[in-house]
Amino acid sequence: MFRLGGLVVLCGLLIGTSESLLQEVGNAVNNLNVLNPSSGDVSQSLNLNVESLQQATSWSSAKDNLLETLNTANLGNSKSFLSFGGLQLRINNLRVLDIQAGLSSSGKGVDLKLPLALDASVILPGIGSAVDVAVSLDLINSVTVQTNAQTGLPEITIGKCSSNSDKISISLLGRRLAIINTVLDAVSGLLKNAVSVLLQNIVCPVLQYALSHLNGNVIQGLLSNISAAQLPISL
Repeated sequence: MFRLGGLVVLCGLLIGTSESLLQEVGNAVNNLNVLNPSSGDVSQSLNLNVESLQQATSWSSAKDNLLETLNTANLGNSKSFLSFGGLQLRINNLRVLDIQAGLSSSGKGVDLKLPLALDASVILPGIGSAVDVAVSLDLINSVTVQTNAQTGLPEITIGKCSSNSDKISISLLGRRLAIINTVLDAVSGLLKNAVSVLLQNIVCPVLQYALSHLNGNVIQGLLSNISAAQLPISL
């Protein structure tokens, strides 16, 4: 009887603690916002090789240079946790696997899709210890080309950078404590949303800064080829 009573009390404590942590995590996620990318901040904080981007004259070379730029920007080597809305994230390893191009829904631009894979450590409110996760998701950024009225040259206009909410996968690693396992299982959906927003805040400014240095003729040629069906919708 004593053992049964103790088990009931323990379960009650776990449920109560879980509900409290769930509320804290939910409040933190609701407070998350996607920040407006700032090219100035990116250029000052990261030593990006924009010269190679400017010199690219074809989509093939521009794609290779973009991948190299993004994967050498030290985004995946954070030594400290970044805090957003009560959540803390440290990226241990981040890889941009590819850049795929397709015609935008308007038919007037190009949607660039970047599949990301990363290992990260997350500190959830109320837990106090880091939880390791493996994440995969797609970032999508639209770009269009407009002719400069003064120079007559094509210029890139950069659209919104966002994540594809249907393509987010997150795996919890290093499960050790039962209470943390219980909470993480319950907030897996919230955790997906949180990590998605955090990654947009980290990766999107760098991506958009890099895209702003591409030769407009490259995107113009890519758009023309996709529109004329000379290239697959995704390449």
